Amino acid sequence: MKILLSWYAFKNDFVDAEVDTNGPTYQFYQYFFNHDRHIILSSMTGEDLRLEKLINRLSLDFPAHKDKLEGRYMAIRDIIDMPEIKTKIEALLLSLQADQIDLFISPGTPAMQVAWYFCHQSLKLPTTLYQTRAPRFTKTNRPELVAVDVEQSVIPVSVLVKEGLQDAGHTDASDYLITPTLKTVYDRADKLAQTDKVTCLIQGASGTGKEHLARYIHEHSERRTGKFVAINCSAFGDSLLESRLFGYEKGAFTGAEKRTDGFFDIAKGGTLFLDEIGDITPYMQQSLLRVLQTGDYTPVGSTKDRKSDVRIIAATHQSLREACGKGRFRWDLFYRLSVAELRLPALSERGQEEKRALLDHFLRKKQQIFRRPKRLVLSTAVYRALDQYQFPGNVRELENLIESLYVFYIDKVDVDDLPSWLTQPADDLASFDWSSHEKELIRKALIYFSGNKAKACEALGYGSINTLVNKIRQYDITLHNKAD
Repeated sequence: MKILLSWYAFKNDFVDAEVDTNGPTYQFYQYFFNHDRHIILSSMTGEDLRLEKLINRLSLDFPAHKDKLEGRYMAIRDIIDMPEIKTKIEALLLSLQADQIDLFISPGTPAMQVAWYFCHQSLKLPTTLYQTRAPRFTKTNRPELVAVDVEQSVIPVSVLVKEGLQDAGHTDASDYLITPTLKTVYDRADKLAQTDKVTCLIQGASGTGKEHLARYIHEHSERRTGKFVAINCSAFGDSLLESRLFGYEKGAFTGAEKRTDGFFDIAKGGTLFLDEIGDITPYMQQSLLRVLQTGDYTPVGSTKDRKSDVRIIAATHQSLREACGKGRFRWDLFYRLSVAELRLPALSERGQEEKRALLDHFLRKKQQIFRRPKRLVLSTAVYRALDQYQFPGNVRELENLIESLYVFYIDKVDVDDLPSWLTQPADDLASFDWSSHEKELIRKALIYFSGNKAKACEALGYGSINTLVNKIRQYDITLHNKAD
């Protein structure tokens, strides 16, 4: 089947709220359309009147193609956020990979056009890029169809944007490796998923997988048929965050051209994930507290309350208890959010075996995504360097590293191929006091090797395990259970 994919353009496909017959989509039908199916993409979540109006006009004016038209809502939160756009269209393209796909890239924002380009380059699917040249730029005074000639290299473009190719809602173990350290956390998440009204606070450093855990809870709960909506609270100021969460009425502020639902409306019957909740201001803390206490919220510009029907899962890399103690976060909101608490460990706490398992997992996963016939082979020196590196960016940093190696190398990676920041990490210990350095290194080694003194002794370079035992006693080093 020959399929045409394109966004529609708010500005170019419409003039004075009506379909522009000189717009790129209309003129494509007028001069070039010879496809079995056309999927027109909207950035909206639903109820896009412009999309419906465009499809209706094309159906009336080109009745032979009426049954080939299909609108698809892509739920893009930010139409200039290229990584988000790329993630959504990758999943769509992969679902159509058995067909011949023409990508009409003229309509849409620049970010949408760049996303088409990256997908064409990296996915290696049977796609062709097309754009149209406007009549005023042609000698015939008619639009021209131009194929964008882009060579698809063996190694995908080096500026590859980091996003998963799998459906964002998929949590199969083949896509996300739940190692023994995480199993306890996910077992607790399973129990939490069965209690619908309980809010949850997920704590963990950046890159430890907080959103994946939140999505896992959603997909194993009674709300799994509803939507999972995620928002990074630190990315917005008060007014924008308030309008995104609660929605707004027409005329509520400059640019509010129509009544718009917020994420509490969109996620109705599902789950709302509030990432980086520790960064919101006292004003928004009060607004969220009201929703959690009463179940009511008020759209911006409205005088009527609406009832909330979402499960709230919040996440933060901060210590909210410490923030509350310093007066930066409300205790009452903290207690409402943290009815159930889950903590995700840093990669440095998960031990050598789990790091190796994750390495193997990402080597296998990225081989499939990059469609390589063979898996990358890492030399012994590379494994040794990765064992010693602490990965402050956690699992996300490890995954990004393996992905970058697939971008630049075909079969084998040696230690000289690793980035310099990994093989020569900056010293992050501020003090010149040797004893404090030694104590911290011993503590990290014991955590890394799960309390195995023999392995820690070998890694630290002590000649005798008795030396290590004496050092542990000297520095009064006590290891707590990881589950604590």
